[in-house]
Amino acid sequence: MKRPTSSKLSISTVAAAVIVIIIVIIAAVAAVVFFYNPGTSSNVTHTITFGATLSLTGNLQAFGVEQNWTLNKAVSDINALGGILLANGTHVLVKLVVLDDQSNPTVGLTNLQDLVSTYHSTVILGELGGVQDSVAQSFSSQNQIPYIGPVYISAFKTCASPCSNAWIFAPFENETNEAHIFLNWFKTEIPASSSIKIAFFGEANDPAAQYNNQAGEAYAQQLGYTVCTCSDTTFTPLSQSEMTSFITAAKAQNVSAVYGLPLPPDAVMMLNTAKQNGFTPDAWLLTRGTAVAPFAVTSLGGLGNLSSGVMSAFPWQPAVPYTGMLLGHNESNSVLVSDYMAAFGHPPTLEGVYYTEVLVAADAIAAAGNLTNTAIRQALRTQTFQTPMGTVNFTPGGQWVQSESSILLMQWQIVSPTVQALQILEPTSIATTHYLIYPFSYWASPTSQQTHSWP
Repeated sequence: MKRPTSSKLSISTVAAAVIVIIIVIIAAVAAVVFFYNPGTSSNVTHTITFGATLSLTGNLQAFGVEQNWTLNKAVSDINALGGILLANGTHVLVKLVVLDDQSNPTVGLTNLQDLVSTYHSTVILGELGGVQDSVAQSFSSQNQIPYIGPVYISAFKTCASPCSNAWIFAPFENETNEAHIFLNWFKTEIPASSSIKIAFFGEANDPAAQYNNQAGEAYAQQLGYTVCTCSDTTFTPLSQSEMTSFITAAKAQNVSAVYGLPLPPDAVMMLNTAKQNGFTPDAWLLTRGTAVAPFAVTSLGGLGNLSSGVMSAFPWQPAVPYTGMLLGHNESNSVLVSDYMAAFGHPPTLEGVYYTEVLVAADAIAAAGNLTNTAIRQALRTQTFQTPMGTVNFTPGGQWVQSESSILLMQWQIVSPTVQALQILEPTSIATTHYLIYPFSYWASPTSQQTHSWP
């Protein structure tokens, strides 16, 4: 007997309803899978913003491009872990907003203001290179926003509690650390004497270079060296004529070491100009420009083998044997470096410092348990952070407590006929080389430079 048409329609309707229910269930399960953080029952309910203004163009581009890649990787790692768990049981994902400051402090300040007023950033991730040193401390205190980044100078770093205007936290060396590690090493090779001259170099309108040179000159004189009258600490960036004048004056006064914080292009120009003019100091005590991987990579406009023997000092290097903890998960320095090498084909310069910024920000928010600025700042002041650059604690004013003991003394050395690497000399417990090039000489053949055992 044939079923009535109405029965067929009824069955079809039921079947369709079942299909809809199944689809809804599948969608619900998919949503749970997407938002679920293993080990919890909390859902991601909203997104917070980490803001950064970086030198994606201009004289400090070599730093900015690497930092941009690293910050994006770190934020991706946070979100892959399910976000940051707050005290109310919710997780928050992180959105990264990066603006280009063109290596210009004026543009940098405008960008910082936009990151707060337009993008409503929870924290600011600072950049390296000096662009923000002149504006970061006043900006962060005026806006009462946690600012985490490699800032050299801050009037608040050494403040006494409660440091109510201190909002900068710098997982980076301060302006005295380089002076100490460079000159303490130098006096083991040439004992301090007023007959030994050191020339100081730094660009004009660069607060980091100015403060670094002040600290260096003061410490050199304290040890008993003479600061050369040929020093140029208000150098015009990229000025070949001024560089030639500086080098010829240093040569004429028989300078034993050149100390400074040159921009990457000026560091390359300095070494090339010195070689062309026959100036060979015993030591190049240079940071920033010489710590950039392209400094020694010919295809990227660097010096190639001529970089061999140049000293540098920074708080991180690709070979440091550290493992960080991001939201309770291991982040090995060696893995970070491997990922960067796969993307760029050459070693990073300060990847560990940049990754540390994000790690510290995320762990501080997790420790605070909420997104209020004062709670985050308190967590930054009181927590201990395990990072790819070692253990990090901050003073109430935001200075990295371990900066003096953790800074690395390094030297560019040839590790194969066409490959140069920054080798760690100090701390000797993590040294990556068995020899030291001293006194400096320009590489001409594999046996042309004088070396002795290290450590």
